[in-house]
Amino acid sequence: MAVLTLERGAVVTCATILLVQPIRAFFCIELDAATRRAIGAIAERLRGQVKMRASWVKDINYHVTVRFLGDIDAMSTLELESAARSVCTRLRPFSMNLRELGAFPSMDRARVLWIGDEEAPAFRGLSSSLDGALRPLGFARERKDALAHVTLARIKARPDPRLGVLLGAAQPDEPFRVPVDRLTLMQSELAPDGAVYTPLFTTRLGGASSDGD
Repeated sequence: MAVLTLERGAVVTCATILLVQPIRAFFCIELDAATRRAIGAIAERLRGQVKMRASWVKDINYHVTVRFLGDIDAMSTLELESAARSVCTRLRPFSMNLRELGAFPSMDRARVLWIGDEEAPAFRGLSSSLDGALRPLGFARERKDALAHVTLARIKARPDPRLGVLLGAAQPDEPFRVPVDRLTLMQSELAPDGAVYTPLFTTRLGGASSDGD
């Protein structure tokens, strides 16, 4: 391993330098493979119908974001895990029903296509509680209430004027039920062919032991 020698004889390894580099991270709820594939089939049909330039998310990367953190100090993950534990131990597992197809910020100005659960009160409770636990760590409170959703695509140009009709026709017959019993801190690394996600830690709801303990 390469070693750098600084003034006064201080020695820092490359591993140490990498450790303190900021990382891009977010808290999320992961989906099982069957749900990802089923949602991916809907996205693939839409992709063949809409006429607009968009970046479609790979189904392996589907997840429900609870809180995006942005660039963080890698060493802060210990504090983040403690904050997540303090929230999750007080909450019971719950379920979400992903059924609505929609667009942010609106159909005529769409920049993001999603499938989600516009009700999901337990999800909003999790998001709000996590928001409060993160404030002492320097994270500002979110300005909008969280919406439980999976991002399907990011639109790069003017949206298809038929988008609302196509999304309405593509609504699933039955909702995709997502059991929620854990919260994951995910690292996101940008790559030429899309983001690469790596779980950093997982905390279970209801006080059960976390993965990696």
